[in-house]
Amino acid sequence: MSDAARPIAAGIDLGGTKIEAMLFGADMVQITSRRRPTPRDSYDDLLSALEEEVRWLRAEAGRDDLPVGMGFPGLVDSQTEIVFAGNLASSGRPLSPDLRARVGGIVVCANDSRCFTLSEAHGGAGKDHARVFGLIFGTGLGGGFCQDGRLIAGLNGMAGEIGHYGISAHHARKYGLPILRCGCGRMGCIETLISGNGMARIAEALIGTPRPATEIAANLSDPDNARIFSAWCDLAAEVAHTIQLHVDPDCIVLGGGLSNIDGVEKRLSEALARIALPGVRLPAILKPAFGDSSGGRGAALLALASDTGTEP
Repeated sequence: MSDAARPIAAGIDLGGTKIEAMLFGADMVQITSRRRPTPRDSYDDLLSALEEEVRWLRAEAGRDDLPVGMGFPGLVDSQTEIVFAGNLASSGRPLSPDLRARVGGIVVCANDSRCFTLSEAHGGAGKDHARVFGLIFGTGLGGGFCQDGRLIAGLNGMAGEIGHYGISAHHARKYGLPILRCGCGRMGCIETLISGNGMARIAEALIGTPRPATEIAANLSDPDNARIFSAWCDLAAEVAHTIQLHVDPDCIVLGGGLSNIDGVEKRLSEALARIALPGVRLPAILKPAFGDSSGGRGAALLALASDTGTEP
């Protein structure tokens, strides 16, 4: 085995429906992976499934002390390590400490969007940029920010939690969009309209019936689909503009299922250029280098940093 392919860390992508365990070599290229459904009935069942994945990863690596990182759709308290995730049985529990008690060694947990951003800032699409913002359009809407390769967490680990920006009043009025209650409990979060499910809500507002994002993306030559996607781009560009006003990144790397829409980065760049402040340089809007595995790769980078005592 070459030095580059020697296993040094593992990442687990913990989602509401599936768990994907990934093993990475010294070059941070994925060596192997496997998936399983996420247990939803009890916290103990979830811990048992994660324990099996950690033990499998360490057996594949031939290392009982292999550091393991987990990315999940939620928040983790940096002091108590209690996680908050509405669609997981672990919400309100100290997931990392409980798993460490079962398997030993280094096990760390972080928001999946932040893991994605860290991955793309380290050898990914943002590798040549000092300030990298990851913008993830998935089941929800998430983000993360890296400065000089270092992940910025903030007081509550919430830096990049852009899904809970408010909907632009201008666009809500222009397109007749609904103001909906978000899963967080607040009214009018932008996540309700530009996540994967949100595009269907835009469709319902514009053409009178919901239409799934996959159907819209598959046929943008259809006039109704083109109209829906144009409205979505306007809303997404407003988010990108707000991000620029807050942290002024060099680049925004897109992730999640909607980032796979052909030409989405070009359309967002054009929409952002139309609303940006006069005379400002715009961030590059980029597709991710590591695709669906980027979140797991970022989680592995966090675990590796914990193992080596460095700051990610």
